[in-house]
Amino acid sequence: MNYRKSKLTTDRLREHARTLHALDVIAEAQQGDILIVPAQFGKLHRGRSVRRAREVMGANEFGLGAFAVGCMALTHPERFVRWEQLHVDCAGDEYAPDADGKFVFAPVFDVHDGELKFDAGWVSRPYDDYGSVSAFFPQ
Repeated sequence: MNYRKSKLTTDRLREHARTLHALDVIAEAQQGDILIVPAQFGKLHRGRSVRRAREVMGANEFGLGAFAVGCMALTHPERFVRWEQLHVDCAGDEYAPDADGKFVFAPVFDVHDGELKFDAGWVSRPYDDYGSVSAFFPQ
């Protein structure tokens, strides 16, 4: 279920600058339409706010956005099966709920009633059962 249906326009959703830069660098180094990068599904930044996760990410680390995390969810459906698991923040994207230029939310994926849900949450609030998904520059 998409709680942000019809609210995913360019005035509300954008990629974080660090993620844009990282993906540009990786795209220059790799050929083809699919970028392959090592990633982690949120455990490394569990319990941190998105803002804090972005601050503590290593120099070779960057947050992944809703599109990349959605692709990961499609290829790893066992990752999203019940409420009592680690849900994920998409630290590679920024979301402005009121389309007012205040990008103070980030997309999230979680499970309610056995169904994968897409929503957004405030970047400054830490949640024990959420973690920011990130990827790493290949070394």
